[in-house]
Amino acid sequence: MDNAKEIITRKSFAVIVALIAGLALGLLYAWVLQPVQLVDADISQLREDLRVDYLRMAIDSYSVNADAELAIQRYESLGENKEETLRDVGQSPGEVSPSELQKFQALVAMESPSGAPVIGTTEASEELAASETTAVIADPTAVTSEPTTASRYILPVCLGTLGLGALLGVALVMRRRIEARESDFESEFMPEPEDAAHDIGFEAEMEIPSDEPLATFRTTYTIGDDLYDDSFSVESPASGDFLGECGVGIAEAIGVGDPKKVSAFEVWLFDKNDIQTVTKIIMSNYTFSDEEARSQLAAKGDPVAAEGGEVVELETASLRVEARIVDISYGEGALPKESFFERMTIELKAIAKT
Repeated sequence: MDNAKEIITRKSFAVIVALIAGLALGLLYAWVLQPVQLVDADISQLREDLRVDYLRMAIDSYSVNADAELAIQRYESLGENKEETLRDVGQSPGEVSPSELQKFQALVAMESPSGAPVIGTTEASEELAASETTAVIADPTAVTSEPTTASRYILPVCLGTLGLGALLGVALVMRRRIEARESDFESEFMPEPEDAAHDIGFEAEMEIPSDEPLATFRTTYTIGDDLYDDSFSVESPASGDFLGECGVGIAEAIGVGDPKKVSAFEVWLFDKNDIQTVTKIIMSNYTFSDEEARSQLAAKGDPVAAEGGEVVELETASLRVEARIVDISYGEGALPKESFFERMTIELKAIAKT
């Protein structure tokens, strides 16, 4: 595996995942968890056709109960749209009689603070008007925002979420670059071994032994796990700085059909201070003994025959990984004996080189 290609691939994948997750979470929040709703709205916020219906009911109520104060209150509740609504009712009175309309318009002209022009008056049971008014307000279209209102909130939320995802990706890239620069700085200005012995003094005796592992990982493959590919981050136990990665994945399969009959695994080690990734191929006994198959897989890494307890070492500029085969079992079937793995457990021990 090429070192530069691997880093680019991992960073791009993280950015894409962040953007997709941000967009999905934004849409979920805006459309499902917190959809925009308008509640406790007043009459002035009704749609134009519903305001006309409401005023018709108010005119009809006034024609029945003759409560001028209540009629003016209902008229004024239409807000800045009241005069326009009254004109609309005059143009399309519906079931309101002309005489009731004229009485209501006359009342508005005399009593309304806005001094609307006189045209007529109405009368309809206050209880009926109240119930009809409640019915209009209960209409979902009267108290919920229009689609355009919801879209005004959804778009900023989505854009904000996408922005956060992009910032996350940029932060990840910048972190990797800063770590690389720090490593270059340390290698350039680190004192020579003889000088370091004089500067460090007693602390040199307290250094961690070179064979003390930085971390130990264990991974297990079982037949049927066709996407098996485990990787582990190697970090400094003292500072938590990223040092590299190691892992195990499927290198080759034999035969056809599902599940895959894995005949070789690749064990790899990536060191951020090295120029390439080191890989070794652990093969089944049948694959290792097949000269043609062995030579083809050798292009991916040094071939090693799988044996229980076998330790495979991988070394880079500043790291060493000891991969020990803890458990191994072969599958049985129509394929040659010991040609594919039923199960394999590998223990990876990462050690810092000095």
